Amino acid sequence: MTHSFVDTSPSVSSRPGEERRDGGTRQRSARSDQLRHHPRHLARRGWMLAALLALAPLVGCQQEDDGAPAPAERKPTQCEAQFGSDCGAACDADTPCAAGLHCAAGKCSAECIEDTDCERGRCSGQGRCEEIDGIGIDPVFLDPTRPEDEVPQCVEGDVKFEAVVPQVWMLLDRSGSMTSSLGDVSRWQALGRVLLGDPEDSTDRGVVGEFEARAAFGATFYTTGYGTGGCVLDLESVALATGNYTAIRQRYNKLTPTGGTPTADAIAAVVAVAATSDLTGGPKILVLATDGEPGACAPRSGAATTEVEREVELAFAKRIQTFVVSIARETNAAHMQRVANLGAGLPADAVEPAPYYTADSQEELALAFTSIIQQVPRSCVFSLNGEVDAAEAGEGEVTLAGRELVYNDPDGWVLAKPDQVEIVGAACEEIRAGEEDLDITFPCSVFTPIIK
Repeated sequence: MTHSFVDTSPSVSSRPGEERRDGGTRQRSARSDQLRHHPRHLARRGWMLAALLALAPLVGCQQEDDGAPAPAERKPTQCEAQFGSDCGAACDADTPCAAGLHCAAGKCSAECIEDTDCERGRCSGQGRCEEIDGIGIDPVFLDPTRPEDEVPQCVEGDVKFEAVVPQVWMLLDRSGSMTSSLGDVSRWQALGRVLLGDPEDSTDRGVVGEFEARAAFGATFYTTGYGTGGCVLDLESVALATGNYTAIRQRYNKLTPTGGTPTADAIAAVVAVAATSDLTGGPKILVLATDGEPGACAPRSGAATTEVEREVELAFAKRIQTFVVSIARETNAAHMQRVANLGAGLPADAVEPAPYYTADSQEELALAFTSIIQQVPRSCVFSLNGEVDAAEAGEGEVTLAGRELVYNDPDGWVLAKPDQVEIVGAACEEIRAGEEDLDITFPCSVFTPIIK
């Protein structure tokens, strides 16, 4: 059975004079009209209207206030959310911060909570982002009241570290004879491919590209030119620098072989620069690559070969070691061997001669340069970004592979310079064999940071 419900209640209009619908007929409710026009009802309506008019300004003000945006609540910083009232608390040398915070400009702060909060490096136990290097210097924060935009006297955390790398000056023959062939290319082309890579292979960066992280390279291309006075020394040079591959390659690409072979004059010019510069503090190496008998432009007292040998001997006296590469076999072998000996600090006719390299192919040339660079040992000298008080250097702590090394011990470490630590003896041999786990710590009382 279906039940149908019908609403039979009257429908009353809320406005005077409005008709109601009832079963499709339209009738005016007389009772409603009577009530609306009764004097008492009219009086009540007048009182209500007056009350509403009196409240209208208040209502309008209230609506205006409600429409204005409420001030946004300040969200707590990461530091405040993690450490509460400890973050921002006053601090100084006598009032340290809570764990996980550090003192900066007189207030406890944290720039990170976890390692993931740091763009690179890691988050220290004092809430600082630190770069991760092979060496850590961890002095205590000394002057927390110093403004953040000033260099502090001592900064807590790992300090950027750079190993002292060798300085290699390449002295490269670009005389006319370098147009002669070496295999299926010219000697000049073979030299470029070995040092800088095959120009048709973007992944081949040659010896310089391969070793540029292990050494600072400079290059001088030498030949003769002609001026108003006749023959002159013609040098095209790229100054010694780290990460120098691109600059050397660009210069090489602009040059072509021409002229003579003024080797003695070229050595003297390069050594004059090398002896007075010290970019990295590492050992200084001169690599001479030539394909023929030396000549000369400037007047000299002896034979050209003798003058070359003399210049190499003088270079070693200035702590610059020379290695020699003979491109092809047209050079004077006995002379080249004497140059190699003198370049290593040996007698010219040493019974046990120094290595000297001859290349009859591009492959042999590559092997020669690679062998020379590999002979330069990994440095055991490490440059700090500050200076250590020599009288108190023993306060420092140096560990290698988790083992503490002894200061001034033959197999430990020494302070080579105020801003350099040198690992010596058996410990140095470990580093040269590939050990990289080295840490250095100095207290602020003996360490002064320096911006380099």
